[in-house]
Amino acid sequence: MDLSTPAVSPEDDKNKTTYGCVSGVFTCQTTDASKLCVYDALCKLKDNGDFDIGGTYCETEPEFWFFITTSSCHGNNHLLNLFVCHRKTGAFSIETSNGSTLVQKVAPDDDVPHLLLPESFSSYMFRSTKPNQNFFIKTFCFNDLERFNQSCTLIIPIKINVNPKFVLNSNVVKSIKLQHDLSGLLTKQETTDFVLESASHKKFQTHKILLAAHSPVLRNMIKNSNVTSLSVDVSDVDMELLLEFIYTGTIKDVMKQDCLKLLDIADKFQLKQLFALTQHVIGDQISVNNAVEMAVIAKRYKLEDLQKKVFGYIANHPKVMETKAWNDLTDVELTKYLFRYTRSMKD
Repeated sequence: MDLSTPAVSPEDDKNKTTYGCVSGVFTCQTTDASKLCVYDALCKLKDNGDFDIGGTYCETEPEFWFFITTSSCHGNNHLLNLFVCHRKTGAFSIETSNGSTLVQKVAPDDDVPHLLLPESFSSYMFRSTKPNQNFFIKTFCFNDLERFNQSCTLIIPIKINVNPKFVLNSNVVKSIKLQHDLSGLLTKQETTDFVLESASHKKFQTHKILLAAHSPVLRNMIKNSNVTSLSVDVSDVDMELLLEFIYTGTIKDVMKQDCLKLLDIADKFQLKQLFALTQHVIGDQISVNNAVEMAVIAKRYKLEDLQKKVFGYIANHPKVMETKAWNDLTDVELTKYLFRYTRSMKD
């Protein structure tokens, strides 16, 4: 990333459109920062690259620099990963929007529309031990971008608090979702401090803090023992999938994976995000021949979004009720749910 200081005077015009604006065009004091401005945002989201946003200052000294990475994923979704570089040292917090719903608005004095994120905030705590450390803040997921003006500027609401009163400690990992890609740590096995052993006794070098941050099951197992290794009753393949998800936040070639296996892993280790990813993939594969099986899976793992989707599919495709799977369905409770749903759709 280009962390050079923009050739702009620190004397900002404090008018309605530029005051508190963090961008590569305007100079903004850290205490005034209220919004990150991503120009040509839709182009950046579709380009899948790295982009600078801009920085803030403490008087005349650079203090923070914000940048993003963008990528596309399954289902025409576009991800925006937000990062910050702290030019100094010490603790700080970043507050930003906790949602990804976009609203397009045009201000009277603006040439291009703005895409606004909700002004309901989540707070993220950090501590830098040396200057120019980079930190991941959060990931926004956007879809259906074609409905917006393609020259829009994305406005990300933000608040920066330097040296907050509360102090970071080891419990911070419980409140910070580590969604950025740490696959390098997994492949290089650098500074590992914990070993997971599969059912075949194959050993996997890991990092205790990541296991605890992502899986409440592993966290409890680690917390209730003083050992530096654990034996887990899963196959080598399942262990590799588990660690891939913990370290990268996704599963490579997820469309080619056995989704039932992924759901079993998510259930065994209580990985909420893996449940969300897998039911999203399954939801795009519903057909007349597998709809009943999908309904059974949704009920078994309590996947509400998938259940609504498959019930809606069955209601709109009555041929499902002519399949062998429907005739063989013995789950009375599920059958009742299906009939109630299809009746409500008709009413």
